[in-house]
Amino acid sequence: MSEFLLLAPEIIVLAGALFALFADRVTHRPSAPAHIGAPLAVVAAAVALVIGTRGGILGGMIALDSVSLFSRVAIALLLAVWLRWVSGRGTGAERPAEAVAFAMLSAVGGMLMVSARDLIVFYISLELSTMPAYILMGYRRADARGLEGALKYFLLSMLTSLVMLYGLSFAYGISGSTSYADLGRLDGGVLGQLAVAFVLVGLFAKLSAAPFHYWTPDAYAGAPASSVAYVSTVPKVAGTVALVQLVAAFGANGATVTGVLVAGSLLSMAIGNLAAYPQTDLRRLMAYSGVAHSGYILLAVAAGGAGGHAAVFYAVAYAVPSMALMLLGAEEGTAFDDLGGLAARRPAIAWAAVAWLLSLVGIPPMVGFFGKLSMFTAAVEGGLLWLVLVAVAMSVVSAGYYFRVLRALFFGERPDAGTVAGKPAVAIAFGALTIATLALGVFASGVMDVFGLRF
Repeated sequence: MSEFLLLAPEIIVLAGALFALFADRVTHRPSAPAHIGAPLAVVAAAVALVIGTRGGILGGMIALDSVSLFSRVAIALLLAVWLRWVSGRGTGAERPAEAVAFAMLSAVGGMLMVSARDLIVFYISLELSTMPAYILMGYRRADARGLEGALKYFLLSMLTSLVMLYGLSFAYGISGSTSYADLGRLDGGVLGQLAVAFVLVGLFAKLSAAPFHYWTPDAYAGAPASSVAYVSTVPKVAGTVALVQLVAAFGANGATVTGVLVAGSLLSMAIGNLAAYPQTDLRRLMAYSGVAHSGYILLAVAAGGAGGHAAVFYAVAYAVPSMALMLLGAEEGTAFDDLGGLAARRPAIAWAAVAWLLSLVGIPPMVGFFGKLSMFTAAVEGGLLWLVLVAVAMSVVSAGYYFRVLRALFFGERPDAGTVAGKPAVAIAFGALTIATLALGVFASGVMDVFGLRF
């Protein structure tokens, strides 16, 4: 098999993105790209499973191992669910075909990034994954607040990307290579430590981890909730994989890496969970919640060993219920008052939301519980018991603001609420996310075994 054919999943998604860009000229139906893109994404996931793990290809610049296989499939399926929802509801903004194209291009970048084993491939894939996300966040051109938030998000991300690129140049200068395999040549000197620190700055920003989270809530609050549903989940999966792989490659600077990760984890968990409490808008609440969950991921990565696989699994475990909640907000409104009385109006969705929120808290048998359990176990084995105790305490704290959402769903009132017309595509999307929230928890060990991951 030609090595380029091993990238068939990415090629399929890219073809869907190119079709979406010109769909208006071909079909004259704005919803056509989403209707076609969703099954294409499912096909891409199936093809990735068939290809499986193949080791290094293209001169070792890309590797198809168990982590990249799991991540490619997860990104493709999350994209498919998002596109299925869009096909039934639209993006809530003008130019839906272009929104679909940007989402698919971002997915291509993410799928390449999780397989990258070369700094050049990594950086190009990173920018391909994130640049379309900036456009999605500021997609409503007439919304000044949304454009302001998107601009802040763009400036912060671009600044941290440049810092990362500066660090990558140090890494290349010291190691004499752009291959991940040669990053172990970085010494523990000043330049080596600066290279590591600068690269971690960029990755922290991509994950919205503290202290590089500052403008994320503003960007989320001004963006369409449907865009937030995608941007806050799919790129985070790819970013987590990149973080795990680069940290594993940094060799002699392990102490520096661990120190930065531990500090970032502690800050992210504390700031994210405590700042989420006073929020009354679902987008801002989920923005700070995302900061907190990035802290849990950093904890697992700092532990090393099995913590890397646990972090990747948890990134997906977080993405599934988070996407579901934001798509619900896109339909009903993101203020807590907008969600009031949902149990009476749409009982099936309200009870599904219970599963999503319990998963984010980390209550069994939801996928979030098993994700946190695997990360905390790895961290204890890695000698970070004190930080695990902080993480457990912060998980308990998070129940307070997640249950505020539940209270609005079941005990709030919204007298002016009308009935949301049910559409099969929307039901399929919410059903898939709910089943994944439950099934990935119940069968977590089996899923990890299928993909060759280990807790």
